[in-house]
Amino acid sequence: MGQVRAGQREHKAALDERVTEAAARVEPDAPVLVALPGAEVSARRQVFTLEAARLPWLAHDDPAATLNWWCSGPVRVALTGPNGCGKSTLLRLLAGQLAPKAGHSVTHVRSAYLDQRLAQLDPDHSIVEQLGLLDTPLAEGELRSRLALLQLDAARVTQPSRHLSGGERLKAALACALWRGAPAQLLLLDEPTNHLDLESVRAVEGALADFPGALIVASHDADFVAALAPTHTMQWSREGWRYDPVV
Repeated sequence: MGQVRAGQREHKAALDERVTEAAARVEPDAPVLVALPGAEVSARRQVFTLEAARLPWLAHDDPAATLNWWCSGPVRVALTGPNGCGKSTLLRLLAGQLAPKAGHSVTHVRSAYLDQRLAQLDPDHSIVEQLGLLDTPLAEGELRSRLALLQLDAARVTQPSRHLSGGERLKAALACALWRGAPAQLLLLDEPTNHLDLESVRAVEGALADFPGALIVASHDADFVAALAPTHTMQWSREGWRYDPVV
């Protein structure tokens, strides 16, 4: 019996060692997107102002065509409404990619617009190359360490972006937005989780959890929006847009 017990103890110790080794090889479940200090938005900082701004492509008599809207501080806004109501147009207006047909649209902080195509990523350049072109203040060693925290290893960060998966490309785009020479203080996310698997969606949620700037997201994925902990909603209706705090 003593020999049996000794054998059992040895077998258990061997199993424990294998579990410990396997755990050490598992990548972290929650990637970390550490923003540079310049991404912060103070509570009193005005983020954007829309004054009688008329959205392009909407009919003049559409109640939702003209907006008076402004935000201050590190707000997190869920932009909601059916397809075709103007959510993408509104985000592009705030990003400065479109001009209002009338009125004024001014974004007072640095912004980054990320749509589901991630058009700002150059498919022919690696993440490291693109961040170099964006004058990142991070030394290459620190940059690679931060990318590793996003589960982007050395092989992924040195190959052209076209070879990355959808989730990897989205994390790369976020890194480029927040680790460039002048980091974005306002993230404008337009259906960012389309074509992503559940694991990638959860990874992006974790990466955005501690973003210290302002964020506006349009997404049909209610769970993803809820995970970003919105402070406000901007909701379309036939009577126009309505901006409310989340209670």
